Amino acid sequence: MFLVIIVSTMLSVSAGGDIPTLSIYQIQYTTNADGTSDWNTQKVNCEGGIVIHKWGGGRQRIVLYDPNNSSEWGGILVKGENNTTPFDSINLGDWVSLDSVMVYDWLNKSRGNTILYLDGTSTVIVLSTDNPLPEPLVVDVNDIAVVYDPVAESCYVTDHRAEKYEAMDIQVRDVTVGDIDVGKELDNYSLNMSADPNIYCWGSDYMNADKPSEATYMPVVQPGQHFCSVSGIFEQYTNIDYYWDYYQVLTTKEDDFVIEQPGDLDGDCDVDMADLAILAQYWLVGTK
Repeated sequence: MFLVIIVSTMLSVSAGGDIPTLSIYQIQYTTNADGTSDWNTQKVNCEGGIVIHKWGGGRQRIVLYDPNNSSEWGGILVKGENNTTPFDSINLGDWVSLDSVMVYDWLNKSRGNTILYLDGTSTVIVLSTDNPLPEPLVVDVNDIAVVYDPVAESCYVTDHRAEKYEAMDIQVRDVTVGDIDVGKELDNYSLNMSADPNIYCWGSDYMNADKPSEATYMPVVQPGQHFCSVSGIFEQYTNIDYYWDYYQVLTTKEDDFVIEQPGDLDGDCDVDMADLAILAQYWLVGTK
């Protein structure tokens, strides 16, 4: 059982004895080559952040975002142990802090992600509600690119420089769906750069609340479909025994996919004065 406390004003988190009180940045930031947190397998209090995603009925999880670190090391995933539901009373936009949670960042427990796990001593504190949700952080596909080997059925990254985006809401732009039915669960698809289709990242819709229950992907995900942008929570999946070590963009809602808009005449994925200028060039062309 977990204790959820709701308070009306922003309060400091108690030290909890010898347990350190840390920001999301302090827990996530690392210089380790494999991206492992320095706080792995240690108990901490977390100053927390805004709930930007909530998922699952049985094995609930929430994603927290600290707006004080909006460009890197600003997100973290929180789970309950043993199929518990500790976040029934937690809503999107709540600022949540956590007391006495375990940091796990080792492969058999978290598959490479830095995760805060609640146990019987943990406390979830709602410090404020109705906080604005952040705009996705725009990231270049080059910075999160993966390499897929279809023969070995494996996928990997050449390094872990993208670790700083873990659990953050990110966005890639001007991408086209390439391969589908790939990945550990065959629920991944590639998002190829339009400028160079040989460079791509992976997307997945398994945490998308708008996805039809019987579907593997959102209906809009079809080979060759171009998107102005795709947004989602950035997640790592590592299972060295099966040669998986990759990052993926997890869409959370239908609006995470943006397709060309009517009136976008120059193909830059927005409708502005440049499109009006093109329209003006052809105004009344072909009329008598």
